[in-house]
Amino acid sequence: MNRLALPLFASLLATASSQAFAQSTVTLYGVADEGITYGNNVGGGAQWAAASGTMSGSRFGLRGEEDLGSGLKAVFNLENGYDLSTGKLGQGGRMFGRKAYVGLTDARLGSITLGRQYDPTVDLVQGITGDGVFGAFFTTPGDADNNDNSIRVNNSVKYTSPTLAGFTFEAMYGFGGTAGSISSGNSIGAALAWSNGGLNIAGGYLYTKNDTLANASSGGFINDGSLVTAGYGVAPGSFQTAHAAISYAFNKFTVGARYSNSQYKTYMQTAVFNDTEKFNVVSGYVAYQFTPALMAAVNYGYTKASGAQSANYNQVSAGVDYFLSKRTDVYAIAGYTKANGSTLSADGTSVVAATANVGDYNNASSNGKQVLGVVGIRHKF
Repeated sequence: MNRLALPLFASLLATASSQAFAQSTVTLYGVADEGITYGNNVGGGAQWAAASGTMSGSRFGLRGEEDLGSGLKAVFNLENGYDLSTGKLGQGGRMFGRKAYVGLTDARLGSITLGRQYDPTVDLVQGITGDGVFGAFFTTPGDADNNDNSIRVNNSVKYTSPTLAGFTFEAMYGFGGTAGSISSGNSIGAALAWSNGGLNIAGGYLYTKNDTLANASSGGFINDGSLVTAGYGVAPGSFQTAHAAISYAFNKFTVGARYSNSQYKTYMQTAVFNDTEKFNVVSGYVAYQFTPALMAAVNYGYTKASGAQSANYNQVSAGVDYFLSKRTDVYAIAGYTKANGSTLSADGTSVVAATANVGDYNNASSNGKQVLGVVGIRHKF
């Protein structure tokens, strides 16, 4: 009997091991997005340039999971951003600057992940805004409210609930890592989303503290190179944003609207920045699916800045996207922004006239008006 039991046990063990390894998966994925842009009033003249990541940030990544049994899985995600035009790393030269986390997930209890991650408003709100349709052309000038996910949160712990009755909830805490203080340089975020058929509603909040410009868990404030926000993030302070959005899909139409309130606060007051700078944004879009392969959309946004300085930005954008296959599409997008009022210089030391910026692009206008257009191709793998 022992002669039979030993081979049987070994066979079962080998089978179990084989099944366990079969439940572990690693996937390589990515996006290659490149186009040609035209912008007027850039450095005092017109500019033609290559542009990487217009519709979707160019990236490649590894994600994987291992089945630990009883519905529990270990998960990880490492995602690199890059400039397809030059081959340079994105996100300040970080190897995995877009995402880098590991955690546990359970279909009944939700997931907990640790590392460098998007905040909850990006996860649950951004996707139903115009930015989720046509990218940075349809977002706030200078990405003043993080609608185009300029911020990633370092040193963070995030909980994501399972979806129950259409509701999904996320909460995040980012550690500042300052000895003797649990709050110095920390980040806090939460968001709630609800979906039912074609209706989606979501809202969220993010707060990041940057006491010394070196300890912020966000790794720094929003700064896409434009004067919309640059002068408000060069000194220690804090940034917070509250964001709400709604979208509804019916027939071949999708319509959406959003509102955000963002605040930049300095901890080192100067003659030109001695008050909280507030950005209030309202925006809406309409998209129409002509065929399964062809989609077009228009977006309008109004941004009002007030507090330390006062400015307003009117922006209208339109785009067409055509899929050549499930993974490859070609697109054309154009935007126009008109700016009025005043803002701070890039170093935050003086008051200057507000300049136009179409969405989240760093080729900002040299005056209060800008037209920006792009034609490009995107491939997902």
